[in-house]
Amino acid sequence: MGVLISFNRKMYLTNYINILERKLNDITTQQMNLLDTITQLNSQISDIGNTDSPAVKKLEARKVELENLDKQLNVRMQKIQTQLQSANTELQSADQALQQNIQRSFSYNFGG
Repeated sequence: MGVLISFNRKMYLTNYINILERKLNDITTQQMNLLDTITQLNSQISDIGNTDSPAVKKLEARKVELENLDKQLNVRMQKIQTQLQSANTELQSADQALQQNIQRSFSYNFGG
């Protein structure tokens, strides 16, 4: 029974790690898109040139919003990375437990 429980735990953790890695990839994609948009806003601001212009103020406000969103994404990414490290550590432990359970289940003691 220990082998089955250890195997199921290992499969659960592997799936959980895959989900976390997918989330990290999604956040990275979002951050790249944000960076592109911020770069475009900077270009538009420099093209206008007049820093007192209402259009420039609107673009700068949008840029600040996007930069704040990027900071929020960084916080989420750090949290997920911490969860991923914990899950990887737990996966190693589950793998060791599985190996020990398999060894116990299939080792035969002949003769004494």
